[in-house]
Amino acid sequence: MNQFPRFLAFLLAALGVAVLLVACGAHAPPPDPLAAYRPAFRSESLPSDFDVDAAPRYDIELSVDPRARKVEGVARIHFQNRSGRPMNDLYVRLYPNLPQLQGTMRLTGVSTLPGNYAAGYAYQNNNTTARITLTEPLPPGATIGVEITYNVEAPDRSGYVLFGASEGILNLPYSYPILAAQTTEGTQQTTEGTQRDPTSPWRLDVPPPHGDIAIADPSFFTITATVPSGITLVASGVEITQTQGISDTVQHHLVAGPDREWTMTVSPSFQKASLDVDGIRVNSYFLPQDANAGHSALADAAAAVRVYNRLFAPYPYTKLDIVESPTRYLGMEYPGLNYIGLDTYRDQSGSQEVLVAHEVAHQWWNGLVNSDPFRYPWLDEGLAEHSSLLFIEMIHGPAAAERMRSLRWQVPVDWAVKNGYDAPAGSEVTAFDGTNYEILVYAKSALFFDALYQALGRDKYLEVLRTFIARYRFKTPTPADFLAVVSEVGGIDPQPIYQKWILSGPKHPSPKPSE
Repeated sequence: MNQFPRFLAFLLAALGVAVLLVACGAHAPPPDPLAAYRPAFRSESLPSDFDVDAAPRYDIELSVDPRARKVEGVARIHFQNRSGRPMNDLYVRLYPNLPQLQGTMRLTGVSTLPGNYAAGYAYQNNNTTARITLTEPLPPGATIGVEITYNVEAPDRSGYVLFGASEGILNLPYSYPILAAQTTEGTQQTTEGTQRDPTSPWRLDVPPPHGDIAIADPSFFTITATVPSGITLVASGVEITQTQGISDTVQHHLVAGPDREWTMTVSPSFQKASLDVDGIRVNSYFLPQDANAGHSALADAAAAVRVYNRLFAPYPYTKLDIVESPTRYLGMEYPGLNYIGLDTYRDQSGSQEVLVAHEVAHQWWNGLVNSDPFRYPWLDEGLAEHSSLLFIEMIHGPAAAERMRSLRWQVPVDWAVKNGYDAPAGSEVTAFDGTNYEILVYAKSALFFDALYQALGRDKYLEVLRTFIARYRFKTPTPADFLAVVSEVGGIDPQPIYQKWILSGPKHPSPKPSE
């Protein structure tokens, strides 16, 4: 019997399978560049035009010694040159060296990746910046990696402690070299203060003690943090795995993003309570003696997430941590994590609900929609303040909202005007001092948003905010961008209201507080 036809049929069938396999391969989707980070964020929160290649990526390995208040680490940062010109230097921020933080951060080595070629570096801006000189110019649009070894030492302090140890809690924000933000118009620090520099793409602003600190681009993180056994680590992002390390340590493997900064806090004493809200895990960490207030903070945070999800847009991350912090009666926001001052867990518990509502609102205003905390600090602070009023109005009714409007905003602003502390709320952060910063940047700007709320009506005002979010998710809009949305969606000219509440006020240095 002739076997050739049978062999030919087999060969043709095999070729057909091969063609199908090739065809399937040709149409197979490319690997997901964000696959490793997706446990940390809700995919629908990313806009369709989000430039994945432009987002810096951090791979950080660090160890924390809580007793010595020290961190040692290696950070591998991959980023793209978005300046439109060859880049000879890059800049990382060393924020623990700021005078108001009273810490130290030193680099111990820098090399470029791949290849591990040693790169020179020099400290600038009173050691709050390191300029890294590349071994060869980086062309526009090209990417490069740098590996930085570093160490950090935090202070042991009392009073307001954003960075450092107090009350058995060690706050460690900014404990890694943060790539300076790239913009179309950078800044340089001079003897006359921070000056805009159109020849540089780097933002090197040095924040004053009363302002927010970090200016950075949305980034993605993988973190391996080693801490002693028995220490609770609370950090941005989500923990993927946890392994037992050597010498009685635990390694926490986390991913985070898209975040402008990553933070952590450790304590041997933290207790934890959790709730699930709209598919989001909300955690509250607190000291044992403050357990009742810790559970109250959890309930307030969960309620705020539920309210803001419905008023504005879905929360962008998969987890939110509320952390009791030695920041007295104040709070501080980070992506997916909020510090809540421990005074509000104790003798100032009556102010905790509003503080939690304000800080949680920052997950939308400065988290989901960024704003420039140096040039326009009023934009996200005013939105967070007014969002907390919307929360109070929904939970407790119009009378409670009116009390907040009067006592928290109007009374302090009237006092500032009467006593010579008034100034344009729309000024850069350096135009304020410790006395009038919160009054004007928080209260006066909140009155601007409240005036819009009254002029537009609730439904139209919320439509403006939702449109603003839809257009500027993980972008950094300016006040002009916001006003354009108000005009387009709200159908009114916002300039008279803007002039009254944001641009009005004497443009002269504020008087020094009397002793």
